[in-house]
Amino acid sequence: MADHWRPTTQAKLGVAIYNYDPVGKPPEFLRLDLGDTVQIQEECAGWYRGFSLKTRQKGIFPASFIHLKQALVKNNGPTEVVEGVQDPLVQELTQLLPEWGELWQKRYFMEDRYGMFVTIRKVILELIDIRSQVLASTLPLDDMKKLKSRASGKIDWGNKHMGLDLVPRNEDGQSVDEKDVSMVALHKMHLRSTQRQIDTNERGTVIRRGRFSANRLSELLHHVYFNMAAFICNVGEESEIQVALFDHREGRYFSERFIERINRHGMPSNLSHLNNTCCLFTDLGNNDLKREEAYLVCKIIRVGRMTYVPPSSSSSTSSGASKEEFRRPYGCAVLNISQLLSVSREAEGQEPKECQLDIYGFESEADFAELHVNIIKKNGKYKALQTDRMSAKVHVAVRLLHGSMAQVREENPLLFRSPVPTARKLGFPDVIMPGDIRNDLYITLVSGDFQRDGKKSHKNVEVDVCVVSENGRVLEDAIVSGVASDKTTTYKGVVLYHQNTPVWEDVIKFDIPFDQFYTSHLRFTFYHQSKEASKALRHGFTLAYVPLMQDDGTTLRDGTHNLFMYKCEASLHRNLEPSSYARLPWQQTDNLPQLPAKGVISYTGRESFQIRTLVCSTKLTQNVDLLGLLKWRQQPDRLEDSLRGLMRVSGEEIVKFLQDTFDALFAILDEDAERSGRLVFQCLVFIIRLLGDRKFEHFRSVLDAYIQTHFSGAMAHQKLIEQLKCCFDSARTQPTTDSNNVRVMQALQYIFKFIIKSRLLFGRATRGKGAQEFKESLCELFDSFNSLMGVKDDGLLAIQAAGLQHFSAIIQEVLKIMEPDEFAVIIKQFIDSVPKNRLVKFKLLCLGHIVNNDIFRHEECRHILMPMLGLQLASHIKGQVDDQLPKCFEILGEILTLLHRRDVGKSFENITEIVNQLLIAVLNRVAAIERNASLWGHAVACYISILNLMTDKHFHDFLRNFPSKHLLVEFLKGSFEAFYGLVTSGSFPPDWSAMITRLNHTIMTSMKFFSESLQTQFQRGQNFNEPLWKLYFDVCIAFVTQPALQLETFTASKRNKQMAMYGDMRLTISSRVMSVWNSLVMEQKQLFLPWIVGPFMDLSLVREIEIRRVTIPVFYDLMLCEFLQTGDYRQVAAECIDKLDVHVSGAGKGDNEYMDLLYPLLSGLCEQNRELVQAGALEFVENLTQLLGRLLDFRNLQDGDDYSISRMQTIFNLLQYYQETEREEMVIRYIYKLSSLHLQANNYSEAAFSLLLHTSILKWEDLPVSAHGEIPSYRSARSEYELKELIFKDIIEYFDKGMLWECAIPLCKELALQCESITYDYEQLSEIHKKISKLYHDIMHTVRGNAEYYRVGFYGAGFPPFLRNKQFIFRGKQYERLGEFNHFLLSHFPRAQPLNFNTPPGEEYLTIEGMHIQVAKVEPIADDVERFAGMNIASSILDYYTTNNISHFVLNRPVRRGPKSAGEFATMWVERTVYITASRLPGMLRWCEIVDEKRIEISPIENAMETMVNKNKELRMLRLRAEKNPAQLNPLSMALNGVLDAAVQGGLANYETSFFTEEYSREHPEHIPIIEEIKELIKEQVVILGEGLDVHARLAPEALGQFHKRMEQCYEEMRSKYLPQAERRSLSGGGSRTPERARSAGMTTAGTPTTASGSPNTRRSMPPQHMDLKQSSSVNVGSLRRYTQTPQNKGMDRRSMAEFSTGALQRMQVDNRHSVIDTSPVSSRRPMRSGTMASSPMPDRSSSTQLNMYSSAPFKPPSPKPPRGPPMMAADPSADDQKPPPKPPKKRNTTVDDSAMGSSASSSRQSLASTSGSGFVNMAGLSASIGSDTSSFLDDKQLSMFSPVGTRAPMGTNPAPPPPPHGTAAAPLPPPPVVSPAAAAAPALESVVPPVLPKKQRKSMSALGSEKSSDVPSEDPQPEPKFSSQTSSEV
Repeated sequence: MADHWRPTTQAKLGVAIYNYDPVGKPPEFLRLDLGDTVQIQEECAGWYRGFSLKTRQKGIFPASFIHLKQALVKNNGPTEVVEGVQDPLVQELTQLLPEWGELWQKRYFMEDRYGMFVTIRKVILELIDIRSQVLASTLPLDDMKKLKSRASGKIDWGNKHMGLDLVPRNEDGQSVDEKDVSMVALHKMHLRSTQRQIDTNERGTVIRRGRFSANRLSELLHHVYFNMAAFICNVGEESEIQVALFDHREGRYFSERFIERINRHGMPSNLSHLNNTCCLFTDLGNNDLKREEAYLVCKIIRVGRMTYVPPSSSSSTSSGASKEEFRRPYGCAVLNISQLLSVSREAEGQEPKECQLDIYGFESEADFAELHVNIIKKNGKYKALQTDRMSAKVHVAVRLLHGSMAQVREENPLLFRSPVPTARKLGFPDVIMPGDIRNDLYITLVSGDFQRDGKKSHKNVEVDVCVVSENGRVLEDAIVSGVASDKTTTYKGVVLYHQNTPVWEDVIKFDIPFDQFYTSHLRFTFYHQSKEASKALRHGFTLAYVPLMQDDGTTLRDGTHNLFMYKCEASLHRNLEPSSYARLPWQQTDNLPQLPAKGVISYTGRESFQIRTLVCSTKLTQNVDLLGLLKWRQQPDRLEDSLRGLMRVSGEEIVKFLQDTFDALFAILDEDAERSGRLVFQCLVFIIRLLGDRKFEHFRSVLDAYIQTHFSGAMAHQKLIEQLKCCFDSARTQPTTDSNNVRVMQALQYIFKFIIKSRLLFGRATRGKGAQEFKESLCELFDSFNSLMGVKDDGLLAIQAAGLQHFSAIIQEVLKIMEPDEFAVIIKQFIDSVPKNRLVKFKLLCLGHIVNNDIFRHEECRHILMPMLGLQLASHIKGQVDDQLPKCFEILGEILTLLHRRDVGKSFENITEIVNQLLIAVLNRVAAIERNASLWGHAVACYISILNLMTDKHFHDFLRNFPSKHLLVEFLKGSFEAFYGLVTSGSFPPDWSAMITRLNHTIMTSMKFFSESLQTQFQRGQNFNEPLWKLYFDVCIAFVTQPALQLETFTASKRNKQMAMYGDMRLTISSRVMSVWNSLVMEQKQLFLPWIVGPFMDLSLVREIEIRRVTIPVFYDLMLCEFLQTGDYRQVAAECIDKLDVHVSGAGKGDNEYMDLLYPLLSGLCEQNRELVQAGALEFVENLTQLLGRLLDFRNLQDGDDYSISRMQTIFNLLQYYQETEREEMVIRYIYKLSSLHLQANNYSEAAFSLLLHTSILKWEDLPVSAHGEIPSYRSARSEYELKELIFKDIIEYFDKGMLWECAIPLCKELALQCESITYDYEQLSEIHKKISKLYHDIMHTVRGNAEYYRVGFYGAGFPPFLRNKQFIFRGKQYERLGEFNHFLLSHFPRAQPLNFNTPPGEEYLTIEGMHIQVAKVEPIADDVERFAGMNIASSILDYYTTNNISHFVLNRPVRRGPKSAGEFATMWVERTVYITASRLPGMLRWCEIVDEKRIEISPIENAMETMVNKNKELRMLRLRAEKNPAQLNPLSMALNGVLDAAVQGGLANYETSFFTEEYSREHPEHIPIIEEIKELIKEQVVILGEGLDVHARLAPEALGQFHKRMEQCYEEMRSKYLPQAERRSLSGGGSRTPERARSAGMTTAGTPTTASGSPNTRRSMPPQHMDLKQSSSVNVGSLRRYTQTPQNKGMDRRSMAEFSTGALQRMQVDNRHSVIDTSPVSSRRPMRSGTMASSPMPDRSSSTQLNMYSSAPFKPPSPKPPRGPPMMAADPSADDQKPPPKPPKKRNTTVDDSAMGSSASSSRQSLASTSGSGFVNMAGLSASIGSDTSSFLDDKQLSMFSPVGTRAPMGTNPAPPPPPHGTAAAPLPPPPVVSPAAAAAPALESVVPPVLPKKQRKSMSALGSEKSSDVPSEDPQPEPKFSSQTSSEV
């Protein structure tokens, strides 16, 4: 197939339509998933070769599985880039959605953020739907544009929440290619996209805040949407609901009213309004929204009879009622909408405000017009209406909308799905739109006052209104009573019953055609209506009229009018001619005319009628001046007055007649220019300026349309130029602030439009005649303009500012008649005419408009304007005034954006002009601007954009043409500093990836040319500039190491995109740096030492293997440079260490791959140089690699638990390394890191030891402090003396908190010495002595628990290297037992599994990928307690020295050897392991690594002797303590009972049967001395027991009488058996000791047993060397030792006996600290077995028998309980040594039994030294000494601690002892722990201690089981197993 592959021509891009899994095929086949996009490169016989765009993997795949897509190919060839030819949005979604799918689940589902997870899921589905719609292409263009805009908003929102980069978009929301736009434009796009992200809600929908600034109508026009959902009111007849907007503060309605007709059933009369009773109140302005008391008023009018008669009334009553319908008042409801109107326009999409309004009635019909006011005021003049026993209500919903009507309908299609009536504002809106033609007249019927005319009651007045023409014809359908109601010819008002002074406040709208408006009038006819049918005929009694036009030709004035009331004959009312009243006065004035009193029409002076009028017409005017101008030819003599009056007319009137007004003005200009030309020009300026008002700005389009289509003043240009030039000249010659001249400047644009249009009309009419003259006149005009701008007079500042502001507006108009290059010269002259540093703001504004004008796009014009622009911008950028900088950079950005385009012609010269004039100025300004300033980002974009536009020639020319090297140095320095700041300080937000990448590419390109200039100009000879070179290296290395270029951290799509567009820019710069470095000579390189080490170290740590391969060898070069210069490389080595620490531990750089490369590359280079090798280079490289490994360990744990074991260990490892390499500052740094962790974990002692290391570096001298700058708590120290003093005080405080007072006392003494003999600070000296006193007091009187020690092994590849397969000794906290310690370990290693055996683990545990922990309790070996021999030492003192400052620890493990028939004692060997740690504990850590270990064995008989010695010494100690402190009688009671009871039941007999036989002596003759010694020890024990019973008899309470009696009986049996008769007599004082006699002696009142004579019992004689112990409970160790030396133990030397005594003393102190009385039930205790020694199978707690159980009943052994928990291991003890450890589990169990950690929890606290038997071997705990074979690793003192008596058989050489007798069971023992002896460990610091979790973090874990302490009796002991794991505490 490979021979026929050919490149594809058409098939370039495709999508997999099936899954393709090439199982079993060669690796060149490519696996595809459905939907994968592939780029196709070659084809062959139905197969394609290419790669997946998702995974970038290459291979071949079948063509039938691929759907081809159209593609666009860029860069044909091997590096071709293929893009799909499809809609950009579709392409973006295709690439984006799969990436979202991956991040969406990881970011939100895995982190349990379900709410956002669901939200993003909905957005993804919406985007998928949008993509389908775009692909379908079925939507109209406008809808498609909105759809894409919505999609882009959701994409940006999603990218923000997914942590992806911001996508640059244009104003339409379409993504752009970053290479196609300038840096300035790209920066603006990012700002716009960022704001777009902010303006999105929780679902990614864009909140269209920006449109209010883009669409001015949205700011000016507002609407209230009203919807009546329900009308709950039983009116009984038809009714009208009138709804209008009312301002309570002004007391008037400000909108038309909406009327809905309701039938008698409460339903709309128009069925089309059913469920759609709505209205839109339009044309509201901003002032309307500010109304503080705006209300929606709903009035209900009943339409029917005069008086309502319910249907249930009698027919007789209803028969007399009138059949005619009247409009009668009923009720009212109001809603306050002030809050709705005041809601911010940004709260778009708000829900409608829904309300239920109560309907209120009136007390009197006279109050109906003011009923809504009374309700608002709550004055009580109203009442609630009831309907069917419930309140009458109307349900409404209101909503505020914004924008033009077209916009509102477009944005709210659901509201306008059916026609919605609109109620307009009463008056013109804030914005009068062109084409909005109105001719509305609003009449408000206010009130009337009528006479009774002889009637008994008041009248029921009804007013009829109609429009009558001059010929008497009534205009039909001219009246609109309300919105949504039909037009009528006659309007009938509301009838108020029996009211001669009615008040209506009824608003009527009239729609009268324009042609009939001038000749029509309104006629009001008043009738009296009767409710009786017989009088139902309507009789008009009065009339009034209002003419619509005034005599002067204007319309009816707005305001209130009091009308004359006329009477006429009743017969004439129907056919009344207007001529009969039209000439009569219609309005009451101050001067009443002569009115007719009689006749057809007569005036009644006692009646009145009042109305208000409002005219809203765009065709009719009420202004006389405007009317006079429009008819100027009729009154030419009043022309000047009309022109002046025009400038006083309101804008609303002028815009109505805009075209007519301009026609009149230009007609006057043509016909009467000499007399009125100046005034006409001023009127033109006035109107043009008026159209600049925001209210009328939309009429500018009307003016533009007028100029283009209607303007016909062909001669106007000459007059206008003359008037304009005259204005310029007069302003220049008379420099005063004239507002008229300012207005002229403001109207300049439209004046020139009129001039240019006039000239074009003239040229068209004359075929171009006078073109040259016109140009000359125009040039003269500009010359005059320039002269005006050049005047330096403050009086002209306003005029000149206005000229600069509006000059650019005429450019487009002038270009219609003038060539661009000609006018460009005029523009340049105009700008140059403005004096320097004058009107800078307006000058820059003008420049900005010029740059944005089309003239700047012409190549020739740019050549003319660019020098001027460059000079102007450079002067202002360099200036000291910062206010102009934003505008300067805005102009520069527009220029750079334009030059980046490809359709503007050649731009090389323009770029050259910018580079020469602006590059340095912009660079200096960028350096001066603060980074947090808003301008900084735009300034940087301009600077980078200039560099981006520069070509190679630009760079070369610019760098060559510097006038001096000093200036070139300054430029390069500034550029390097700017680049360094941009790449290190985060110039733009991190998600602006496109911007940052483009910035980096520009910097990379620029650095290429800058480095060439650096090498050319500043490398050779004296020109070498070291600071500049340093800066260059800094920039390059910072560029490579910046986070924005670390491709390894990018997503796949982002990485592929960047590689396709720019490649790996790091490789380019790195290669360039190495090339430049290698070009330097050796002397130049040496100048950079040692500074350059840090940057190169940072560079080499970049995660790109090629960069590492290139940069790592440079360290060899640096070492060689220093070696050749100084003969060593210390500085380079020190700097390597420092910077490696900083970059790896601090910055998180480096990895194992780097470590794998570092050593081979550097060592290989060093090996080539023999001198470097001899100088230790290879050792340095090895140490550096080792340091890197430790730093990586430390860094990998930094993000974990602050108290973790691993983290403290890594810090300690680093501390060791830096101490060995004498890096003092690094040692100090890590000392405080370690102490800080200890303090957080409450490890005060370890924190103190850590700080103590720092004090060893300091001196008691006034030297300056050098290396404590990063220690915040000691910054106040000014010298080493002060610093050391401060640290000492903290250490003392920490030792005090950690209860290591003995360690604090020497420090206090050292401080005291300084205060006493150096500083003579006696005040502080006194405080120190107080502290010392307190420390001594705490030692003697404060209870502190001794720490336990544990051997911990970490096995498995899951542990970090510094823990993996290593053993440590851990120091527990006070009172921290095995269970708590196990939990502590598992809390730090939750994935670890505990090992439930204590033998050395097999190889499979060492290599498994899991984690296993093995724990065993060990005993400390104190090596400095010998000095207390022969001294009375308090236990509180001795306890400290026996458990602290320890480096040797012992672990004992019982081992069964020999046949079971030989018995338990004869086959019980002890395997003893001594561990040696690297340093003493406690120390800087709570743990220390085991560096060596030794294992020996102790024979059964030696073990028996040790047990007897230890038990005797224990009994003595307990007796002494009880004598000194009777409260401690309980431990003595338990010990006595345990020995005596066991002896009676055969305990000592086991020794006899095992060792005292002739057969044993024959087989082991070497043990005969030991046998004799044991016998002597038994006799000694009998004596000690007797002494103990004497003490117990004296101190025991009476309740223990039976208990003591039982022990007396046992003792007599024991004494009679083991003591000869003579000895018994000597001990008993000549008499036998029987229980009866002892009991008959009775008790003294003090509780002391007495003899028959009443004296205390003294028949047991004390030993010859009896210790005289004082009341302090101290123990005379020397006396104890001497007492043990009897004639029978002469075979043992004094040293051995002393060490035995000391060991027993230590153990007794440990074991008896927590002795308590066992109060558990008898049935819960372990039974004693007959036939064996009672002490043998039972742990020490079995002797804690309940003391008072003998007081009332004889002793009965408890019954055994069934076993609890899982059975113990090793059922066959005899096979223990041969039994291999269990295999590692394949799968970790979630639950761990009680034996999961080390040894059995039930026996973890037991000690062989504290057995409960008669001193013989206790199978639950053994202890023995170490023989002479430990001399290889123990000193004499330590050796004497464990030297056994007699000869010890070598390991494994003893013959197997016989099996134990039938029926006996051996105590369960653990397998022997096999610990690999540690190799020669690296030197460690003294006293290192591990951390521990705080107590609050220690949680109980069932996997570890609860610890059963041997010191505290268990209430529920486990059944005795056959074999169990033992810890050293059991020995």
